Amino acid sequence: MIVEWLTRLRSLLLRRNPHALDEELQFHLEQSIERNIAAGMTAAEARRQALIEFGGVERTREQCYEQRPGWWLGTVAQDVRYALRGFRRNVVFTVAVIATLAVGIGATTAVFSVVDRILFRALPYAHDDRLVSVGLTAPILPREFMLGGSYYDWRDNQKAFEAFTSETGAQSCDLTERNPARLSCASVEQNFLPTLGVSPVLGRNFLPEEDRPNGPKVALISYGLWLSHYALDRGILNRLIDIDGKQVRLVGVLPRDFEMPTLEDADVVVPQALDEAEQRKADPGRVMYATDA
Repeated sequence: MIVEWLTRLRSLLLRRNPHALDEELQFHLEQSIERNIAAGMTAAEARRQALIEFGGVERTREQCYEQRPGWWLGTVAQDVRYALRGFRRNVVFTVAVIATLAVGIGATTAVFSVVDRILFRALPYAHDDRLVSVGLTAPILPREFMLGGSYYDWRDNQKAFEAFTSETGAQSCDLTERNPARLSCASVEQNFLPTLGVSPVLGRNFLPEEDRPNGPKVALISYGLWLSHYALDRGILNRLIDIDGKQVRLVGVLPRDFEMPTLEDADVVVPQALDEAEQRKADPGRVMYATDA
């Protein structure tokens, strides 16, 4: 450790006094010449052999400079200055290069963001390794779906899964209050959050009677909406807010990292409140999620 610090100190001193490096190199060269003369060589031959052994004074000087602290920073700065001078000479080329880099970096960042959420990052649900998505696919539809009648048949007759739940996707909606906002509202079945293992950070989940036609109008809001519009006010529970001109009662706040299984944002989550009798007539549009036993 002491030797390392002494070497760094010596390098710093040489950096401040470049002549000291030349003097040291000359000293080592002369020592080699004297050893060769003492071995019986002529002065000219002794110098020639010393230079051969030394490997060239200029190259040795360059190698010593490369060992200085911060040498690579100076090299990078020199390369940057050279590049800037080149860009200044050809403005059109510069603009093209910058635009290409911007598009490339933006595209790479966007692709990584999607891949990170889909492949690398674990789902923000308890026991996410036990969750499966069940549904039908068709070329004309971008994601899985399930006809209403089929969903209830599957739910009532399956034995492989511990729980079944569904959601009908997220749609744009409007918060029509003093501070209005364009939001994303998702409709889910009453047992949606329990099946995913998600618990509100404030308040409660939906009750079974709230997920029925003409049931009480209730909603959960995202943590982000709670922060941006209500300043994390814990007294927000049971407050009435206007969604698309209709009043709904807030019963809870979702966790900060909550997201829909389809990676859609959901500022407001409301019960589906579907009529099972009507759904059994094969009304399409829901996606099922199940937890294995």
